[in-house]
Amino acid sequence: MIKCLACSQQEYEGELFCSNCGARLWASPGETIPTISFTNTSVLRDISKPLMTTVATQELAAGQIAVQVGQAVIMLTGKTEYVMGREGGENEIPEVNLGPHGGREKGVSRRHAILRVDRRQLLLMDLGSSNGTWLNGAQLSVNEPVRLENGDEIRLGKLTVKIKFNL
Repeated sequence: MIKCLACSQQEYEGELFCSNCGARLWASPGETIPTISFTNTSVLRDISKPLMTTVATQELAAGQIAVQVGQAVIMLTGKTEYVMGREGGENEIPEVNLGPHGGREKGVSRRHAILRVDRRQLLLMDLGSSNGTWLNGAQLSVNEPVRLENGDEIRLGKLTVKIKFNL
């Protein structure tokens, strides 16, 4: 395991970016690893849930995506596709795991939807979920990507999240 120097999150060897704050986990010789500053440093902590922080999303670095679930913010960076859903078997944990946020109770499928980075835009696509995906109140068709705007509201089953990004 390696520790993120920005937020102290423990990550597996070989990971390039911190799953908690999005900071790069490696640096070239002589390069300074960036730090992250938070305007609101309230920390949600429940031993049954991963450590999450609430951040001001207007301060997103280039390439970062923030998925806000209630007061928690899940930071994404470094990939072109992120599965949104809830944990399944031992090795089935989506990049945007909504299980700890009431996903099962609110009808989120294990593989509910995908966020896809396409150049400088962000796309959302329902994966044939049991309880549907909505964007700003309009239900999405299965397997048809739609373009997201910064600040859009996404509903997966009965769970609502807000999306902010800087692409």
